[in-house]
Parts: sequence; structure tokens; C-alpha cells
Amino acid sequence: MQAFGMTKIERRNKKSGILTVLLLLLITLFVGSVILSHAEDKDSKSAGTRTIVIDPGHGGHDTGVQGPDGSIEKELSLNFAQILAKELKPDYEVVFTRNGDYQVALTRRASVANHHGADMFISIHTGGGYQYQMNTWSVFYYQKTDLRLGENRLKAVAPDNNEDSRLNWNHVQLRHQKQSRALAGCMKNQLAGNPEIREVALTGAVLRVLEGLDMPAIIIETGYLTNPKTEKRLKDIAFLTDVAKSIKMGVDIYLTR
Repeated sequence: MQAFGMTKIERRNKKSGILTVLLLLLITLFVGSVILSHAEDKDSKSAGTRTIVIDPGHGGHDTGVQGPDGSIEKELSLNFAQILAKELKPDYEVVFTRNGDYQVALTRRASVANHHGADMFISIHTGGGYQYQMNTWSVFYYQKTDLRLGENRLKAVAPDNNEDSRLNWNHVQLRHQKQSRALAGCMKNQLAGNPEIREVALTGAVLRVLEGLDMPAIIIETGYLTNPKTEKRLKDIAFLTDVAKSIKMGVDIYLTR
């Protein structure tokens, strides 16, 4: 009877031991899968999704330049910004300074980019002039210079706003001047490859929208909206998509150089 009891206890202990081993095995597998999943997430993040801030110019009561057929810069810049974002998003995290029709102060545009620790800032605008034949595209970067843009183009990048006079980081962009110029050069080269863009200018100037940005930053001016042909092109989705692909290529080249 005692021997039978001992055998029964041994069987129970053996069964309990097997269950314990199985339980430990399951816990090990679970913890391992969690760690692996975490590592994969960490790797995908560390592989590093770069953050690009897109800044559609103007907004709200600040309409920007108006074309001969009634198109306005604030709408065209937002529309193109959204098309550009679609091209960038598979490979980059995209942040907008505005995603609707409202006014955003220059300080706010800069603070959004700085808050997100952006790797790059691209502001979208159109030009305007008194000669309707003008058709030059421009890529601007921040540079301390005596250069002053003409009245219409100055308003396009630096509208008069009392709040904007309180910039905290005056000319912080200067420490990124070399990188911003390099980025602007990449953009110029890619845009110039489009047969429908006649000329692309590369210009350094004092531009208030870029002053407080602590990362490489540029302004792309998509031709003169006051030119009827340009106005028509800037409403052509196929053309804008091609341009967005060129800008995406410029971003890729700059970040992998």
C-alpha cells in the first residue's frame, strides 16, 4: 500500500514536472516573440524614417499671388503639397505646417518643423510678376545677403505679420546654410530635367520663413502664376505628379550623398 502510494506520488510529480517544463517553454516562446517583435519595430524605426516638413505657402486671408484665370497661390500650393506628400510617404514621414485654408504665422511654421525634429523643410510657393511671359522656377535657400526680392515675390515668402516679428532664433538657419544650398542644388538639377520647365534658378536670400528652422530648408517657387501657361500647368495633376517625383528624387539624392 505504501509502495503504491509512493508510485502515485511519483507519477503526480512527474506529470507536474512535465507541465512545468511545458509552461516554461511557452513563456520562453512568448517572451522571445515579444522581444523579436520589439527588435523588428526598433530596427524599422532606427532604419530610420526621415521626417520631411512640407509648408504650403500662405493660407486664410493671405491668398498670395493670383493668376490671370483666377487661380490663387494658397490653393495651388496646398494642392501641390498634398501631391508631393503622396510621393514621399512610402519612404518618409511627412508633416504639414497647414493642411487646410487657414493662416499660419511664420514662427508657427518653423516651430512645427523644429518640434518634430525634421530632417528637411520644403516650402511651396509660386512667383508673380508684371510681365506675363516670365516662366522661371526658383529654388531658394537662406543666405545673409543684401539681395532683396521684388515686391510680389517678397510677399510670397514673407507676408507682413506682427506676430512674425517675434522670432526667437534669429538666423539659426545660417548654421545649415551649406546643407540647405546643397539640398537646393539637388532640387534644381532634378527640376531642370523636366522638359516643361524652361529654367530653374538657384538663389540665396534673406527669407523670414526660413530664419528659425534648425534643419536644411528650402523654398521651391513653382514658376510665375501670373503667366497663363504656368497657371494652366499648375492645375494639371499629371504635370504636378511628375514634378513631385522629381522633388522626391532630389530628396533621395541629397539624403544618400
